[in-house]
Amino acid sequence: MNIAILDDSKEDLRQVKSVISSYYESQNTSADIHLYSSAEAFFTKYIPGFYNLIIMDIYMGSMTGMDAARKLREARDTAALIFISSSDSFAVESYDVQASYYLLKPFDPEKLCRILSTIQFRQSQNSRYIELISDRTPVKIPVRSILYVDTYRNAVQVHTTDAGIIRSYITFQKFEELLEGMKCFLSCYRGCIVNMDHIEKSTDEGFVMDNQELVTVRKRGSNAIKKAYLEYLFSSDSDK
Repeated sequence: MNIAILDDSKEDLRQVKSVISSYYESQNTSADIHLYSSAEAFFTKYIPGFYNLIIMDIYMGSMTGMDAARKLREARDTAALIFISSSDSFAVESYDVQASYYLLKPFDPEKLCRILSTIQFRQSQNSRYIELISDRTPVKIPVRSILYVDTYRNAVQVHTTDAGIIRSYITFQKFEELLEGMKCFLSCYRGCIVNMDHIEKSTDEGFVMDNQELVTVRKRGSNAIKKAYLEYLFSSDSDK
């Protein structure tokens, strides 16, 4: 794990690093932790895609944590983000940058560990593959590459980030069975499921994915669907 912690408070940097180090040691996971006192200092050494996890304060001089998060997402960086702030002023806005969680200072170390556990689960989940038959050929599809899945005529269509649309003549029910236990998938309407890890924002019509496609949500029960997404995004217990 490559981890960056951004905070202009030396004491907060020390405390967060201590909690993270202890957590990953308990998981027998190697963690290379980098500390930065400002977002500007972080970006002088930033390499897109290098970090698995970035934890940052909101208020850090001229570039805020929210500004830094937007810059990361504009660079298509998919690192998990955790905000730790003395104010909840940006809690709602953090949805727009797909933050994994928003903690208030002084933070609870046990809660941060639960969040790290959730992130670790999701990252291991995204390393999984499913296998389908497409054009009579077995195809392995990384779960992390699935944007959403719908149906067209008698085929299931898997919309992916890197291989376009993969079609397979399997029932939708059988396809859903392949995803059993993967909490990142959410049903938008009958015959359509979305990978919540690729949602950029929620709108009145449905979900805008990070490739800018809109996946609509059925009108009946739409509030419950969007609530399920928000719970997945922000609940540290969503993967338990």
